[in-house]
Amino acid sequence: MSLRVTGSVDASGPTIGGMRSGPTTIILAIAIALVAGCGSDDDGAADAGSRSVEIAAVEYAFEAQQSISIEAGETIEFVVTNAGTLDHEMEVLTDANRRLGATERIAPGDTDSVTVTFEEAGVYRVICDIDDHRSRGQQAEFTVVEPTT
Repeated sequence: MSLRVTGSVDASGPTIGGMRSGPTTIILAIAIALVAGCGSDDDGAADAGSRSVEIAAVEYAFEAQQSISIEAGETIEFVVTNAGTLDHEMEVLTDANRRLGATERIAPGDTDSVTVTFEEAGVYRVICDIDDHRSRGQQAEFTVVEPTT
């Protein structure tokens, strides 16, 4: 069962959220699902500070199973599957619109990934910049927090 988070982004915490406005325009709709576990190399060593999250790109939204926390210094592999009927992509941007990474254009049913290291706490965005997808709501802001340890 997919959870679509609605409401405003909590500026005091790392949850990624969004809200819906009207029947055809999704302002923000994203939650990121944590993929189980710590990846390991062939020698059995885990990659410290790295993990994967799965996202589904659909018409004018990003969806996932649950929200996660991201701390400064973490490296996240966003695994994006196009669960829609149109091509999509996902770009990760800073609050100053600096592009940190992007998937390739993803055909319906296909998957691509982008890996980003969040070096600083702050506000970041994900967008789909194909045609009018961003203006139709396929974007979201999220906050990366200072490490807790």
